[in-house]
Amino acid sequence: MNPELIQVPTLLLDPQRCRQNIYTMAEKARSQNVLLRPHFKTHQSHHIGRWFRDEGINRITVSSVGMARYFADDGWDDITIAFPVNVREINEIKTLAAKVRLSLLVVDAPAIEELGRRLTEDIQIWIKVDVGTHRTGLNPDHTDQLDVILERLQHYPQLHFAGFLAHAGHTYQSRTVQDVQDIYNQSLKELIKLKQKYQPEFPGIQISLGDTPGASMADQYGEVDELRPGNFVFYDLMQEQIGACDADAIAVAMACPVVAIHPERWQWVIYGGAVHFSKDAIVLADGQKCYGRMVTWQEQSWHTGLGNAAPFLISLSQEHGIVQCTSETFSLHQPGDLSYWLPVHSCLTADAMGAYHSLDGPHPDHYRRHALNQVVNV
Repeated sequence: MNPELIQVPTLLLDPQRCRQNIYTMAEKARSQNVLLRPHFKTHQSHHIGRWFRDEGINRITVSSVGMARYFADDGWDDITIAFPVNVREINEIKTLAAKVRLSLLVVDAPAIEELGRRLTEDIQIWIKVDVGTHRTGLNPDHTDQLDVILERLQHYPQLHFAGFLAHAGHTYQSRTVQDVQDIYNQSLKELIKLKQKYQPEFPGIQISLGDTPGASMADQYGEVDELRPGNFVFYDLMQEQIGACDADAIAVAMACPVVAIHPERWQWVIYGGAVHFSKDAIVLADGQKCYGRMVTWQEQSWHTGLGNAAPFLISLSQEHGIVQCTSETFSLHQPGDLSYWLPVHSCLTADAMGAYHSLDGPHPDHYRRHALNQVVNV
C-alpha cells in the first residue's frame, strides 16, 4: 500500500492483525467445545467473512434481514438475526427462510402470532433475555411472560424453539478482568437457570451469549452452548481500555490528512470527523474525552509505540477532527501530512466509512455499499 495515494479519510485494514484475531477467538472456543457464531455486523464483508471459513466457522450472526440476505448470497446458510424481529419485513424473511436455516429473535407473543400466521418455512426462534444491559429482552425472573410466548409457539409447528439468547453489553462498562468474568458468570447463571426450568418440555433448547469483552476475557466459558462476539475481529480503543485486547491487536485505523495546525494551543485539525469516526468516545484517566488516538506509520503498517502519550482527538464535528498534542508531539505533523488513528468503536467507524483499504491484496467489499446500490436501484 502506498500512503501517498490517500487523499481523503480512508479506513485501513491490516489483514494480518484481523486474521490473527479470528484465529485466536476460534481456537479459544474450540478448546472449550463452545460453538462460535460470530456477529458479522462489525466487518459486514464477504471478503473478511471468508477468513472465518478458513477457521472452520460455518454459522453466523447478523443484525438485519438485509445483512442476512447479503451473507446468504455468499453461501452462508445458517444465520441468526440477533435483533428483535421486524414483522414489517415478513416477506423478505419468508424469502430468506426458503434459502437458509434462519433463526429469529422475539421478545413478545404478538411477534410469534405474526410469524406463525404468515410463515410456512421452518424457523428457529430465540427468546431474548435481559441479563443486565437493559436495552431489550425479557426479565429472566418473569417466567410468566416466557410461558405465554412458549404457549403460543406450540400452535405453530414451523416455529421451533431454539432457546434463550442474551447480550451482556454491560461488560463494556467494566475495566478489570474480574469485573468482566463476574458479569459473564452472572449472565450465564441466569440463562442456565432458564434452560434447566424449560428443558424437560423442550429437550433441545440451548443458551447463546454474545459480547466481545466476555468472549475475550473470560477464562472459562462454562455451560454456554454458543458465543456471538463480533467486535473482536477488529477490536478498538474501547476494547483496549476494558482490557479485552492490547493496541497491537486493533486491526483497523483511519488515515486522515492534517489540514491545519494551531501552535498557540498545541492542536491540529484533521480531515476526519463524526461522519467518518462516529461520535463514540472513551474517557481518559484525567477525565478528558478521546475520540481516537494517533499511531505512526512504519514500513507496511501502523506502529503503536507512542502509546498513551500519542496525540488524541478531543472533539469531532461533521468533517473536522480536533487533535490535542503536547509540546513534544506537536511537531510530528504539518498540514498536508497523512495521520493515522485508532478508532474508539470500530463497528461504527467501519459502518460509517462503508469501505476498506487493505494494507495488502484486494480491498474487501462492504455491505453498506451493496445496500446503497439497492436503494439507488429501487
